[in-house]
Amino acid sequence: MYSYQWYNLDMTKRHARPPKAHRLDDYLEIRVQALEKQTFKEAAELAGIPMAAWIRERLRLVAIRELGAAGRAIPFLQQSGSEP
Repeated sequence: MYSYQWYNLDMTKRHARPPKAHRLDDYLEIRVQALEKQTFKEAAELAGIPMAAWIRERLRLVAIRELGAAGRAIPFLQQSGSEP
């Protein structure tokens, strides 16, 4: 049995995603050893988040700790009350 649906002209329109509040607009590339990458991947899986999010979250926490200890401003926290 076949089912036929009329093609709707609205189907051709792409619905764009709403802009994110804090768009990630820059790219950071680092080289790591294979065992480091595997370790990061396993830790991210354990946390239930993508590896990129896990790495970014950890880097932000370390930057807050180290810059805070040095009494320096933390630029990404100064933009509209961003959370770590």
